Amino acid sequence: MHADGLPLPPALIDVAQQGRWTAPAGGNYIRIFGEPAYGPVFLKVDQMRRNARWIDEIDYDDEFRQLYIGEPDPANPPGDIDPQMSLLLGDLGSDQPFALDFRRSMEAPSVVYLDSTMRWVEVAPTIDAFIVELGL
Repeated sequence: MHADGLPLPPALIDVAQQGRWTAPAGGNYIRIFGEPAYGPVFLKVDQMRRNARWIDEIDYDDEFRQLYIGEPDPANPPGDIDPQMSLLLGDLGSDQPFALDFRRSMEAPSVVYLDSTMRWVEVAPTIDAFIVELGL
């Protein structure tokens, strides 16, 4: 299964098909993301498949969109995101998206999160690790 040419990892498909890809109540959000969740939403697979070029859906000017893309941060990678090489997974709340980042690996993308400082941070090296951390 693919979304905009990006392969959905088997572990993600498995938990989604089993009905476990949902925001856990009282989840370990602070431990995993470093920040609390305010109304977390985990996208359904069919929503992921429709989120192609998600950055284009941000209804603001290019300068505002650039805030969502971020800047590379070699000291604390990635710092930024490539919308064409990422797939949104959900939100922890307003302006708190998390996504698969395929830049490092098409087979094992990392999970990244846009933190409150508007910097993308890696929260899990793979979706498999992310699923285990959340207890899904």
